[in-house]
Amino acid sequence: MTMLIHILGADIPHHNQTMLRFFNDTLAQTTTRRRQFWVVNCPPDLQHKLPALDIRAFATKALLAKAVTAYAPRNRQDRFLFHGQFNLRIWLAMLRGALQPHQVLWHVWGADLYQDRRGLKFSLFYALRRLAQRRVGQVFATLGDLRVFHARCPQIPGRRLYFPTRMPAVPATLPSPQTLPLRLLLGNSGDASNRHIAGLKAIHNSFGDAVRITVPMGYPPENERYIAQVEAVGRSLFPAHTPIILRETLDFERYLALITQSDLGYFIFERQQGIGTLCLLIQANVPLVISRHNPFCQDLAAANIPLLFAEDALNQQQIADARQRLISMDKTLISFFEPGYIAGWKELLQQFED
Repeated sequence: MTMLIHILGADIPHHNQTMLRFFNDTLAQTTTRRRQFWVVNCPPDLQHKLPALDIRAFATKALLAKAVTAYAPRNRQDRFLFHGQFNLRIWLAMLRGALQPHQVLWHVWGADLYQDRRGLKFSLFYALRRLAQRRVGQVFATLGDLRVFHARCPQIPGRRLYFPTRMPAVPATLPSPQTLPLRLLLGNSGDASNRHIAGLKAIHNSFGDAVRITVPMGYPPENERYIAQVEAVGRSLFPAHTPIILRETLDFERYLALITQSDLGYFIFERQQGIGTLCLLIQANVPLVISRHNPFCQDLAAANIPLLFAEDALNQQQIADARQRLISMDKTLISFFEPGYIAGWKELLQQFED
């Protein structure tokens, strides 16, 4: 009997817990067995809340990678589903053959597909990772990420699949005429891939300084140098109403409140990320500004989501029109919303579980 082992190979508490709860609460009834999850830093109190899962916790990424590379050669019939990845040692294990391609299923979360950093160290790392990704047996990803992946590895089978975004009921903002000051949410984290400085400049070009901007920058840690750069640009462009920089990590309820109080979400990443935040904004009828270079545009367009683009000149009327279209949408038909994404997960599990 073959086994499918789920791997959460990096310590990303919010995403990992969302995935674990989805399998425990939504997918447990699709099998008579407890599914195996190997997880970096999964505290015992969380494990007790997930009785449908068989969780093996590891203190570090290195220890989890060591366990995977020890197990795989002795159990070639078993497969691993890597959720996200983000673990260099596992990529290296794939390169040296410790994991065979048929054992490697990869659910792409975005970051491991892209190459944002500069410098010799990152150039070497990206080259190794590209080689390792040619040894994946099958990938599961958004439409946009599948396109990016297949441009490099066209021979590897792929299927559309969405992260099970946590979608609690939120009070949809009421339709009303937009009046200044607009309240903008810029980015979803403090990572430089959010292009905060470019975003501040583009917002100023479109709307002047009569706006209120909030910038969540509580993650990643030890990021003060970059935060200070963003803050300095914000002060220079918006002296009357300096953008609010949130240095602390917000819990989900506070983050949800921030979203529902916004008039516009401004997310000009040039790679797929922040889908959870985009979903919550769409659900709350808050229009989105994104970059045309973001591969997730393909998924948003397929779902008929009204979009505003950072590369265009924007105005209040465009925001109001996009908001009205969001209000009138039947959001139960959106493929990357719950329940739309559940069918893809059930199909994956039916294929690889005995």
